[in-house]
Amino acid sequence: MPTCAQVMAQTLRDVGMTRMFGLPGGEILDFVEACRAVGIEFVLTRDEATAAFMADVTGQIQRRPGVCVSTLGPGALNMALGVANAYLDRSPVIAVTAAIAESARPYATHQNLDLNAVYRPYTKLSIALDGVNTAANLMHAYRVATHPPMGPVHIALPSDVARRPDHTDDAAAPAPAVQPSITPSAGDVERIALALREARRPILIVGHALDAEQSRASVHRFAAMLAAPVFVTPKAKGILSDDHPLFCGVCAGVAGDAVIVEFLSRADLLVGVGFDPVESDKLWHQTMRLISLSPVSIASGAYEPSQECVGDVNEVLATLCAMDLGSCEWSQGDLSQFREQLRGALRPSRRPQRGLSAYEVTQRLRELFPRETIHVTDVGSVKLVTSQAWKTYEPATFFVSNGLSSMSYGFPGAMAAKLLFPDRAVLCTIGDGGFGMTLSELETCTREGIHFVTVVYNDSSLSLIRIAQEYRGYEKCGVDFGAVDFRAVAEAFGAWSARVETMDDLEKAVREGLRMQCPVVLDVVIDPTEYRTHAAPAS
Repeated sequence: MPTCAQVMAQTLRDVGMTRMFGLPGGEILDFVEACRAVGIEFVLTRDEATAAFMADVTGQIQRRPGVCVSTLGPGALNMALGVANAYLDRSPVIAVTAAIAESARPYATHQNLDLNAVYRPYTKLSIALDGVNTAANLMHAYRVATHPPMGPVHIALPSDVARRPDHTDDAAAPAPAVQPSITPSAGDVERIALALREARRPILIVGHALDAEQSRASVHRFAAMLAAPVFVTPKAKGILSDDHPLFCGVCAGVAGDAVIVEFLSRADLLVGVGFDPVESDKLWHQTMRLISLSPVSIASGAYEPSQECVGDVNEVLATLCAMDLGSCEWSQGDLSQFREQLRGALRPSRRPQRGLSAYEVTQRLRELFPRETIHVTDVGSVKLVTSQAWKTYEPATFFVSNGLSSMSYGFPGAMAAKLLFPDRAVLCTIGDGGFGMTLSELETCTREGIHFVTVVYNDSSLSLIRIAQEYRGYEKCGVDFGAVDFRAVAEAFGAWSARVETMDDLEKAVREGLRMQCPVVLDVVIDPTEYRTHAAPAS
């Protein structure tokens, strides 16, 4: 009779899992070995949070769970950061942690934490296995993770249960996993159509609650019919290409946000198509009139949209496109004027004095990298500028932590993307703060043959926090780092690296780096002064 660990491994393999990420401990070894035996690759990371971030991006790309694994105690707590990120970024993940042996639980205090209680607030489901109905429980968790809104589930595996023969008990089988999808009523759709007919200056806000590949054509048809300006949230970049004539920019707390919020205020109706407020760091979705078309309700806490139509967005958009939705008053001149205002908020107002312009570096990277490049960016000042200035042309080619906005996401995310797309160019942009948190994973990349280009936007500071101090009139405190020779550090881990101080240096280094068959790190000296305009608060 197979053990609980063996049943877990076979069930994961049966639903298509071929790889998992983690850092093992003695209490989880039976599960790791069972997975190896059925052909699931284990990628050893230097930190458990890295494993969870890699599972997160894997889940986003494949739209089925990525798997991360840790031991109990400190390993499980380290992994929690990436799992929480997956929860707010709506990424399907199965997080497996060891748990203290059932036989020891009444007596032990060493590393004895209630991991289900730890994980429950930021997972869709957190369960402990007991060796009964393991396959059914795992499939239940899988369906919960993939049902909209997608998200992480946590499975605790006590070390002695892992070795126990698994049993089936129909009376103890898990309840049905998910509720069926909601079908919007004709009345809901008609009310949305009426709101659109009455609007004269609508604006579309496209968000990441959509299945980007399946919804892209529907969104394009709907946008063309309305002929209204379209914004995307950072995690929805590529659903509408940045070179589409109606595309106006990225909203939800990135560079130029003050200009964007002012433009949104000129609309008489915001139309959220898959918009999820988890991506917005401000409350314009509350203070402005917004109607929502989404697979799930976006009402949360005290917030409710003006109207919402919940269900299959493609079907709703197709129905709306067959109706009279009136016409809007936006002109091409309005859009051109706004785009110029946004460019003015992004480009440097003066020549950089002690480094390069982050905006100009991002633009030059876009020119140097192939159109189909997968770009993963980190959090902080680098997120503000890259999310807005990097042009994205296809869905699922730009990744950023936005719901939780966690530093140290970018490098693990790029690792996961490169494993899934070994023949495509992958770019990681990251600040010196975020890179300092994850640079040990260069060894993982060297060992596993994960080769991509990382560009470190290095200003030796937590610039976004420094700017916040300035706006509040505080003295500078706790935001500046000492100088780090990232070139030397990267080479010590087996990477090819270059120091970049001019745009000519950048072009030469990128062209050479794209030819390398090893990890590449470009240490780019950035002048942080333009970040002040990027992060100017919205009124």
